[in-house]
Amino acid sequence: MTGLIIHRGTNEIGGSAVEIYNKETKLLFDFGIPLDSALRNYYSLEEYKLPIKGLYKNEEPEFSAVFLTHAHPDHFGLMGLLNPKIPIYVNKITYDILTKINPLLPNRDDEDLNLKIINDEVNIGNINIKSYNVDHSISGACAHEIQIDNKVIVYSGDLRFHGRAFWQSSNLKRKVKNPDYLIMEGTTLGRSEQNIVKETDLEEEFVKLFKSDKFPIVEFSAQNLDRFITIYRACLRTGKIFVIDPYTCYVLEVYSQISKSIPQFNWNNIMVYFANNGISEKLAETKKLYTYKSKKISVEEIVDNPQKYVIKGNGIIDEKIFNRIHKDKINIIFSMWKGYLDRPSRFDSYKDIITILHTSGHAYINDLQKFVKEMKPKNLIPIHTEYKEKYRELFNTNIIELQDGQDFVLFPER
Repeated sequence: MTGLIIHRGTNEIGGSAVEIYNKETKLLFDFGIPLDSALRNYYSLEEYKLPIKGLYKNEEPEFSAVFLTHAHPDHFGLMGLLNPKIPIYVNKITYDILTKINPLLPNRDDEDLNLKIINDEVNIGNINIKSYNVDHSISGACAHEIQIDNKVIVYSGDLRFHGRAFWQSSNLKRKVKNPDYLIMEGTTLGRSEQNIVKETDLEEEFVKLFKSDKFPIVEFSAQNLDRFITIYRACLRTGKIFVIDPYTCYVLEVYSQISKSIPQFNWNNIMVYFANNGISEKLAETKKLYTYKSKKISVEEIVDNPQKYVIKGNGIIDEKIFNRIHKDKINIIFSMWKGYLDRPSRFDSYKDIITILHTSGHAYINDLQKFVKEMKPKNLIPIHTEYKEKYRELFNTNIIELQDGQDFVLFPER
């Protein structure tokens, strides 16, 4: 018998944890922390621990391996609880994010991960797992095809079809046809706005904003390569200099393995503000920080000629800019999930000047429908959604709605 347990994710976005098992092998796909953790100033991993036997430290391991789809916390954030004897399979980009970039960040609980790089596919027991790169708002995102006894299960992870790497998601639906089960995310199903906004559309909007008289500070994740390229291209088109921090410089350096066309700190129209924070201190310890000094710029130079610059926001430089430039002359452009604005932050007194300019890291309904229509799964299982009941009206295939922790038989014993 082959079974499936979605330990978390059947009724919420984020915190995903998917178990697939048979008599010989037990695997876990993703082990994320719920999104509400991002809205809290403090939490412990133990608060979000799931009742899964044989997974945690100080337990005898019962899982043969864990497979990650990507390096967003809602998919990997509980990895610090795992027994280090259990291997965690990731692709090369995700490996570098977890081992090179994330160690710079504060409050980490995942230093002892037993990471293994998956090169396209791996066999665990009698289960074959293939990895396919997909388009998402972080590099290295992938979906997994799980083959068991000539049966096929696809776990989508998070994917979209409107980013700069949209073709990767299209490759998945071309290469995998008619799986027995598709476990598919549905993040956008409850959203009223379904007009597809591409990164190229955002670029045009950034160009318009950069041409205005107001001083732009753009808040976005340095790990969102698509967004960096979008903003950088808008800077080139408007003659602006993009001021980034050392952390962003280092992220771009790690991402340079993807393509030689990934911008780097020493490219034209880029300067670096040396934010005095814990990340810069860690970069200084390895001497990496000093490699960026040829592009160093001060706050004084910026405020003397604000019309020349676009700032990649962070807590340090935002505060210094707020203290030197009047609020009426600033435009804070928030290019992340707007839910982050719900928690107390440095933006509380500036919400009236914030422009939201963002596109989802998740596929819109029309693209999900095309995806399902072309892949033609025999069964579709909702995950990573608050609206699983909508699957029946949107997708023309057999829908299987599960609850968190429900043990479901995928393939009965022959």
